[in-house]
Amino acid sequence: MTAAARLRVTLLDLNPAPWRTIEVPLSISFKGLHDAIQAAFGWFDMHLWEFDFNGRAYGPPIEIDLDGGRIYNASNAHLTKLRTAEAESFLYTYDMGDDWVHQVDVVALFEAKPDTPLPRFIEGEWRAPPEDVGGSSGFEHFLDAISDPDHEDHDDLMDWHGGPFDPTDIDEDTVHAQFKRLAKKRRSKT
Repeated sequence: MTAAARLRVTLLDLNPAPWRTIEVPLSISFKGLHDAIQAAFGWFDMHLWEFDFNGRAYGPPIEIDLDGGRIYNASNAHLTKLRTAEAESFLYTYDMGDDWVHQVDVVALFEAKPDTPLPRFIEGEWRAPPEDVGGSSGFEHFLDAISDPDHEDHDDLMDWHGGPFDPTDIDEDTVHAQFKRLAKKRRSKT
């Protein structure tokens, strides 16, 4: 059996709020969880990120200090901390410019069967904003413009995005394929 967690990840400050439910092994690093969240939301890992977990910040190993506090290497910290910290939720921020803050709720800790591919995507709703859209206000403007062919920015934003954007379509096939790749990569390391 493999110790695992079911997590619900919700992108804050948007209405409706995009959310995903995923399952990950507790042995996964915060870097691995970052990769899983990126796959779940359809992002491309183009920006800085960090987790705020139990009063500590975990992120990529960088030389700069963004907000006056120490950032611990996310590759060296694992979700096994969930058992000792008894955390019910923690935060994940992606893209310090757009400032996409996600609440990560611990839905359950459980024992997964050894042949269960982890991490894995369970379900979700609402498509995540495109990369570099300009935060929640930029995303709102983007949605207004692309849904109205008469909007002055409609054509430019359609070109920028590369076509239509359906906020209800999370492209589950692509998300499942990304998680299959992550699980395969994880299995090859063990």
